[in-house]
Order: sequence, then structure tokens, then C-alpha cells
Amino acid sequence: MYFDYLNENDPIVDGKNVVVVTKDDGYEAGRAVANVEEMIDTEDIFAFMHFIGTPVNVATRPITGENCVPQLFNSSGFPIWGDPVNYPWTIGNILDYSTETRIWCNAIVDELGEGTTVAALYMNNDFGTTYQATMNADPACASLEVVEEQMHDPAADSIQNEMTTLIASGADVFLAGTTAAFCPQTVGAVAASDWRPNFYMSYTCNNLASFFTPVQDAAGLLADEGAGVRMTNINKLCGDPTWADDAAILEVESILADYGDVTCADGSYSTGILYGHIAETVLRDAAARPGGLNRVNLMAAVWNLDTTDDLWMGGTIKTDGVNDAYIQEAAQIQEVHVVDGALTYQNIGDIVDLEGAGGSYGS
Repeated sequence: MYFDYLNENDPIVDGKNVVVVTKDDGYEAGRAVANVEEMIDTEDIFAFMHFIGTPVNVATRPITGENCVPQLFNSSGFPIWGDPVNYPWTIGNILDYSTETRIWCNAIVDELGEGTTVAALYMNNDFGTTYQATMNADPACASLEVVEEQMHDPAADSIQNEMTTLIASGADVFLAGTTAAFCPQTVGAVAASDWRPNFYMSYTCNNLASFFTPVQDAAGLLADEGAGVRMTNINKLCGDPTWADDAAILEVESILADYGDVTCADGSYSTGILYGHIAETVLRDAAARPGGLNRVNLMAAVWNLDTTDDLWMGGTIKTDGVNDAYIQEAAQIQEVHVVDGALTYQNIGDIVDLEGAGGSYGS
């Protein structure tokens, strides 16, 4: 939708449109590999953008690298996407899970002090174990006491058994390093118990419409009783009443209405337009470089980003090659509330900006 808007009103390059080609991988690495190989061979793809999921990106990165095709803005917070030395054609986009966990730990220590007890649920894959490894080894988390941790199968139907064990721990804090349908399951399980910990959840479940509408009453109860679900959010979400009169969100609503015939009810749309903004920035930068819009110039633009965006909560969208390989390192801790019957986020403290702190992967 956003590229249609650009093509009609302000093209990246005169006489050329940005054309989006999509294939569904079903969140399966094998299908993603087949799609990427076919698209490179037959679709004349200039660049790939926003593959969703750690397994999909891990499986496809060697292929795009061998073919020198940019694989940009992976929609996964796995830290290995910030590795320009070994994988110069690939970069992430969203807050990496290690940085997110550090923000959690700093906030917990600031609010509850050293020695605070923690119970944690982790999805048993690279996504979940990144939270686990950071929680157990990072200096920011060293003063916290992990009294219980449970791993769960990503293919499970339910996490009730794991939640029963975690609830029984009575820990001061609950960390939910999981995603998708398991996020509302944790909300329902905690609300149905007497446990009222400080509750931190992976921001991959920050879409209020998708993940909290089914458990709105439970989320509201937890907020009212001092255990509201907290996340490290990085961008404004269309559909959150907090931003109803925000100029950037109003622009999103206008584009959605004119080019998609959809509304702000689903926050994914504003996130999509934010991703479109970032893509537009690097495409325009590449087109303005000597030689024009080619893949080498595109990657030069990607590894030298320095911009801001009104759909961001704050902070700078910045990279500096090997010195700073992560686009986003700032976040606002927000808590889910229900106000006048509507789900909304409320800020907890000030925005946390760790710009440049991540360096590059392995450095």
C-alpha cells in the first residue's frame, strides 16, 4: 500500500515503480528457501525485505549472500542479523532480543532492586533461547535471581503445564519469552491465578488487536491489580487510542483508506508503513549515489543509515557498518491497559535509548 502511494505521488526514481512480489513460506524454512531460489532465478528480484521469523532468515541468508542480493530488515530480533563482516548483504530491523532483555533487566532492578526473583517462560528455539541466554549470562541481569524457567515446544497447543509450574514459583517477576498464540495464553493463565508478578512479554506480541482482544478482560484485570503486561515497544501502533490524533498516524490512516481500503483496527498496518518508510529512505539514498540505484549502492545506504521517523517512539534509525550494525536500539516500556472499554498502552518511565551499544554481532 505504501509503495503504491509512493509510486503515484513521489516515485523513488522517475519512470520506475517499486514493485512488490510476494510468496508465502508458511513460516517454514524449506518453503522459504524454495521461494528465494525461484525468485532469484525467475523474478529478477532487486532486493528482499522483511522476511518474518528467525528460522526463515537463517535458512535463506546463505542463498542471498552467495547471489549478492540484499536481504534487508529481517523481521526477527535474532542478534546475528548485525554481522556485516560475514554477511554484508543481510541486516535486521527490529530491536534485537538481547537488547530487549537488557532493557527488561535494567527496569526490574531500577524498580524492585537487586535479588528480585524471576520466573521465565521461553519458546524452545533460537528465538526463545536468545532471551534465556541473555537473562542467564548478561551483566545487566546478573543481580536478578532466576528461580524457575520453563521451555515450551513451539508446536504445542497449550502451555498450561509450564504456566502451572511458573505460577507456583511465586516469583516477583514473570518474563514471557514467547510469541504468537502463546502470548494471550500466558495472560489468561496469570489472570486466572492469584499470582501478580511484574509481567514482561516479548514485543513480538505487541499488536493489541491480534493478541489482546481475545483476553481483554484478563489483561484489564492484571493492569488493575498491579500486574499489567509490559513490553518494550519501538513504534506507534495505529489502532491504539493513545495515538488517535497523532499526525503520523493520521497519515497512515489516510494511506490505508486510499490505497488499501482498510482501517487502523489492526496495528500491523502502521508497522508495515513504518517498514515502508525505512525502505524508502535507503532506496532514495542509493539512487542519489554515483551510479544510481544498484545493489552495491543500496547496501552502502543500508550500512550508513542516520535518520528518524515520526512513527518511531523515539531514538535514531542509525547504522555505522561494523561499529553499529543494529538499526533500532531504543524502546519505550509500555503497559497494556483497558480504558473506556478499549485496549491501549500506557508509558512506564522514559524511553530507553541504547543507540550504538550493540556494536556488531560477535564484536
